[in-house]
Amino acid sequence: MHYLKRSLLALSVGLNIAFVLFWGMQYFQGQDPAPSGAPRRSGDQLLTARYEGVQVTPEQWKALEPNVLAFKTNTDRIRRETVQLRERVLELLAEPVADEEAIQAIQQRILSNQGGMKDEVLRLLLREKDVLRPDQFSVLIQAIQNYGGRGPGFGVMTGGKPERN
Repeated sequence: MHYLKRSLLALSVGLNIAFVLFWGMQYFQGQDPAPSGAPRRSGDQLLTARYEGVQVTPEQWKALEPNVLAFKTNTDRIRRETVQLRERVLELLAEPVADEEAIQAIQQRILSNQGGMKDEVLRLLLREKDVLRPDQFSVLIQAIQNYGGRGPGFGVMTGGKPERN
């Protein structure tokens, strides 16, 4: 029974690590530059990928950019902390006698971070809904649903469907 608990815990940790790695690959993957004429002050890839085709006005861009940059800052912090927590779990698992209580506490913090990541995504979507016209927001939602998680600004974290072979 103890072997089964350890195996399940190791599987959980492995899946969590895979989740962060997959998300990071999606987040940092390169993207084509924005179409010419797109109001892009920061030169940020996330802004380019996320708003490509939405045709935001310069005023809308000005209102959205601080929110997207705050999103990136917050999610980067959560991602870094989660990676550190997962590394700590692996260190604890490598000990001759694993401290199950410590591992479970760290797992709870990892779950909390995942909830925080979802909160950040929702906060950004709600802000976008406030700033964009309904037709623009519909285009953004459709792009998120159809994008397939192949670049920054989309993917599983924001509602996209992972590409299946």
